[in-house]
Formats: sequence, C-alpha cells, structure tokens
Amino acid sequence: MRIFLLPLTTRQALVFCQRVTPKPTSQRSILDKVNQKATETWAKWEKAEKGWQKQVVTYGNRALQRIPYQEWALKSFPPTNPNLQAEHITEEKKFEVVYPGNIMQQEDIPKVLGRLARERKQLHFNRFIGSMVAMPFSIPFALIPIVPNLPFFYLLYRCWSHWRALKGSDHLDFILDHRLFKTVSTPAIEGIYEQYAPYLQQSFEFVTRAQIEEGTAQKEKSLIPAGAHNAIATSLEAPELSGEIERAVWQIERATKQEEKEQEQKRASASSREAVADEKHERRK
Repeated sequence: MRIFLLPLTTRQALVFCQRVTPKPTSQRSILDKVNQKATETWAKWEKAEKGWQKQVVTYGNRALQRIPYQEWALKSFPPTNPNLQAEHITEEKKFEVVYPGNIMQQEDIPKVLGRLARERKQLHFNRFIGSMVAMPFSIPFALIPIVPNLPFFYLLYRCWSHWRALKGSDHLDFILDHRLFKTVSTPAIEGIYEQYAPYLQQSFEFVTRAQIEEGTAQKEKSLIPAGAHNAIATSLEAPELSGEIERAVWQIERATKQEEKEQEQKRASASSREAVADEKHERRK
C-alpha cells in the first residue's frame, strides 16, 4: 500500500491510504464481505427512479457527505494485527508517503500524520460506544411495515465506521512509531500544485491549536479548487481519490463559509453594542 498526503489548504491536508494489491475474494474477512454486499445493495438502490429506496439513498448520501473527511482518511487504512506488525518490523518494510515537495516541508509529514493518528482516537472510541448503546433503542422501529429499520442500520453503520477509524488510527500510529515509511515527492503530484497553486509554493504550515487560539498562524488559503478532484485522481492514477478530495474540499469550504458568517455576526453584534453605548453616552450629555 501507499499513502497520499495532499494539502488542500495552507493548513489542512488530506491523507489517503491506497491498497495497491486488494485481497482475493476467498481471503477477505466477513466484515469485508458484508461491506461489499452493503455497497452493492446501495448501488442498486441508487438506480431506483422513485420510491422509499431512492429517498433513503438521497438522504443517506447527504449524511455520508457530512462525515468528517478525517474519519474517511482513517478508514482507508486496513486493520492490522500482531502477526502482520511483526512481519513488517522484521522485513523493515516501508510504505511510500507521496507528498508535494513544492508545497510542504518534509519534516512536517510526521506531524500531519501523527495528528490524524492520535488526536481523534478518543472521539471515535466514545462514538463507537455511543452507537452500540443506542442501537437497542432503535429496535422498536422494526415494527414499521415495508420500510427497513433505518435508524438501527444507520447506528450499525456508524458503529462499524468508528471501529474502522479506530483500527486505522492504530495502524497509522504503528507505522509512525516504527518509522515504516519513506517520503516521496513525484513530478505528478508536484505538477498538480504548479497548476492549481502556482503562487503558493512552500506555503503549507503545520499549525497547532495554540497558534490558532492565539491568532499567530498565517491566514488559511485554498490550494485545491472545487471540481479538480477527477483531474487529480487521474493524474495520480488513483481513482479512489476523486470522491475523497471532492468530499474534503466541500467540507472545508462549508466550514470556512460558516466561520466567516459567525465572524460577521460577531462584528455586527459588536457594532450594535458600540452604537447603543454611544447613544447612552450622548443622552447623558
């Protein structure tokens, strides 16, 4: 497998693990087979022209679109086990981390990967437990005729999703702890940023929470525009990246607009308070 590290803004980067050689069908786990069956069923429902299946897919896709791109990133890492880990350490097998050397510094790579691997572990564990606890309460919905117990299946999916994210974070953490990676900056990935961000070379900055709270970090700028996902996936010969990039860019743009809206409301509220204070001051005169 190989790991793609794609800066989407001057602060945020998408991480994606591509499995170069997928397992044969006979060697896939029960969970993988169940996941494949669910994917096929979902695709079948998407083809429906109308009815409850079409409605479920429509609203379901909207919900999936809002799952944080960091969670999808962790789920892209396959679960590991002690035997595989021992084999990797013995063979000193290193995985490629493909990154754009013209946008980010090599020393920032372990920081970005480490943040993804470690900062979200507790969150996914808590939500995994929460989904498990909530599932029994959704059982009464099974009494509704015709339509499947959608709340139960949604909670089941979220439970599985958080579990996979946890296992993915463990795998990535293992790779980082044992330095089982090598960084590679290829002409293909550098060419992407020369095309989309020619004036922002070496602009990616690893920003800590303290820097954001103190306001000492540089202003965040976009590096990858909306609509570029297909071209990037084709250029990197990784078709799976298309959906991941599209989702992540959409989420970042949505969060940015929401933040700008909140800041505008705060400024308007502050101006209103100042106007009221000035009016009171004038009346006292």
